[in-house]
Amino acid sequence: AEIERLMRFVSIGIEEGGDYAFENGIKLACQAVLTSPFFLFRVEIQLDPNDPHATYRIDEYELASRLSYFIWSSMPDDELFLHATQSTLRKNLKSQVTRMLKDQKAKSLTSNFAGQWLQLRDVSIVDPDPKTYKEFDDELKISMKRETEMLFEHILKEDLPVTDLLSASYSFINKRLSKHYGIKGFEGDGFRKTSLEGTRRKGILTHGSILTITSNATRTSPVKRGKWILENILGTPPPEPPPGVDELDGNKKLKGNLRQRLEQHRENPNCSSCHALMDPLGLAYENFNGIGRWREKDEGSLIDASGKLVSGESFKTHEEFQKILLTAKREDFLRCASEMMLTYALGRGIEFYDKLAIETIVESLNSSDLKFSALVFGVVKSVPFQYRRGDGRRIYD
Repeated sequence: AEIERLMRFVSIGIEEGGDYAFENGIKLACQAVLTSPFFLFRVEIQLDPNDPHATYRIDEYELASRLSYFIWSSMPDDELFLHATQSTLRKNLKSQVTRMLKDQKAKSLTSNFAGQWLQLRDVSIVDPDPKTYKEFDDELKISMKRETEMLFEHILKEDLPVTDLLSASYSFINKRLSKHYGIKGFEGDGFRKTSLEGTRRKGILTHGSILTITSNATRTSPVKRGKWILENILGTPPPEPPPGVDELDGNKKLKGNLRQRLEQHRENPNCSSCHALMDPLGLAYENFNGIGRWREKDEGSLIDASGKLVSGESFKTHEEFQKILLTAKREDFLRCASEMMLTYALGRGIEFYDKLAIETIVESLNSSDLKFSALVFGVVKSVPFQYRRGDGRRIYD
């Protein structure tokens, strides 16, 4: 049917005649292909588009497409198409996901999914003040981003627990980063897996990339860092700030160091509820400056990284805070990772009716040693990924 439709365009071009009748026919057919919605969009046929409550299971061709664009950011290969043609893709879903994760094209999960979830794309546009951070340059910026990407790729490739994103006592660094992190004895210019023992660093929350994109141009921002953790690690974004509230740096009434100014800022009833959520999380990382370098003092005072969460857990250092994330808050992190990946796979935001699917993905993670592949497969076999709802739009009478 597809070929016959295109052949009609070829015939129209030929019938118009001229010295280049055949070429014009081919040109017309190519134009038809390039302007077709089936070429420009990923099309999924809705059986009952007018009913927003109607649900149906997508067919195997649509499943192959969802799988491929989720894991590879590209069209299905011959093997996926063959399974779809034979209606055997669902029967072989786990083996196909395993195969796809081992393929080089799965690196797109790093550039696209990790870039979206961890906001790594912002590293390329971050612009610390050159007078405040003289050592920051494009080489360091590129190295920071690549470090986090390589850790993510390693966890994906080796099928390690997703919690290693927060707890890895190693990273992938080059000579430029080793100097920045104060790691001595590093030789060579390339990136390699390196122990972080003795550096007080573990996981992405101590990576230069994350610490830099969550800072202001001239100083750290505990508010931005805390907000980033709430949104991307705990999955509990704070509400928007109320209108008319003074910016921290613009309020001349606030005195003392950054921690003290934040404490005074929280005395405002309009600010206290949100900042009580964000500030302790961000202050835990005050020993890392605006470009992620370790420091003991700020504004002439010894840094106090202690805090208490609204849920009651207390900590004295960022290491103790990270232990809380990996114990008392572990389920929150797993739920957040599941939500982020499901959002990416579906290309839409999470709705209230997706909550059961997310809890099922978390259960699957917990029963599979938290492996990265269990997160991916949990998303793939979930109801939102396997089914589709009608849009509820009246597209025909």
